[in-house]
Amino acid sequence: MNVTVTELVPPHATEAPARPDHLAGAVLRSLGRSFDGKFAWSSARTFVLGLVSFGLWPLLSWTASLRDYIRLEQQQLWHLAEWMRLQTGHPDAPKLRDAANAVRWRGGLATCALLWAALPLLIILPHLHDVGWGQWVMDGTYGFRRTHAEGTAGEEAVVLFGLWTLGLSLAYAFHWMQVQFHAADVRRFVDRFNTIAAWEGVAPLTPRPIGIGVGVGSVLGGFVMFAAGAAWGVPMLLAGTAQRRYIGLTSGPLRAQAGEAVRTILSLRRPVMRVGSFLTPTRLCREARCRNALSPLAKFCPRCGTRAGVVMSEVA
Repeated sequence: MNVTVTELVPPHATEAPARPDHLAGAVLRSLGRSFDGKFAWSSARTFVLGLVSFGLWPLLSWTASLRDYIRLEQQQLWHLAEWMRLQTGHPDAPKLRDAANAVRWRGGLATCALLWAALPLLIILPHLHDVGWGQWVMDGTYGFRRTHAEGTAGEEAVVLFGLWTLGLSLAYAFHWMQVQFHAADVRRFVDRFNTIAAWEGVAPLTPRPIGIGVGVGSVLGGFVMFAAGAAWGVPMLLAGTAQRRYIGLTSGPLRAQAGEAVRTILSLRRPVMRVGSFLTPTRLCREARCRNALSPLAKFCPRCGTRAGVVMSEVA
């Protein structure tokens, strides 16, 4: 008795079983980390600590914290870009990794900021051994308007006040530029990512703009510090607000959106469940000129009367 077997092979039957995507898991865990309050200050904290430290403490702290955050975020974006390159076949996937490498800490801007902030120290340090140097420093900083109005401000106090105001103003302007340039780098990365996301059928990332850093706290605090003779407080509060907005309102939600995009791509590319072929036996008449299909219990062919015998297997 001849038996013929016909079987349809599923499209993915020849593929190797899907392995866990460990890189995707690492990317999702990294993007899901929370940094609330770790790399930015509130306007109130900036105002108080900036005031008591003559403007130096916020700059030193923000320079270190923003550098660490940018390097951390660059690593996250690079791993995301590498996963996209390995997962997709889009021609722009290698360029996405290049865009991640372009996200960097600009050491030149930070050096310029610190050098400008250190200028007043060049005037103060030679007088540290003098009696009453503290009062002289106050006369050349917060008390300059009073001494200048009274006509008692000396030449060195005038120079100190000018360097203190100009140096810190430019220092915080450079720090503000550091935040803005980094945000622009990330936006370029997002543009590359959205090109691939559209090709994959995934919703685009929509980063929130940080603006120039104007807020209620920065406006009120800047007005008070300007009235107190510390005009550098205005760029200080603008820079602090810009850094806080980027980390809390732009970068955090952006990383959450990127994690959701990774999950969506994973779900779209999840392997189809492999199910074995379902074979149903069908009995045919043994007469070559008839070959009529017979019921499983039939003993004779109802068409030609030949005894049933041949069985053929087909996919249901």
